[in-house]
Amino acid sequence: MANFSNSAALQKTASITLSKPVQVTLYMLLSSLVIWTALFSTYPAAHNTAHSLRHHTLGVACH
Repeated sequence: MANFSNSAALQKTASITLSKPVQVTLYMLLSSLVIWTALFSTYPAAHNTAHSLRHHTLGVACH
């Protein structure tokens, strides 16, 4: 009985975590985090790479 319960719980968890809305939400959150980090980073390598893009597209002053 306990084995059946664990199996059912794992199947339900897999169906929830692998659903399309969850995948899309996680993808959007991760993409947003990467873009935010690249555009607003003060780390010199990332800042210099995204410098012109940051000024031209966002109008953000960084100095």
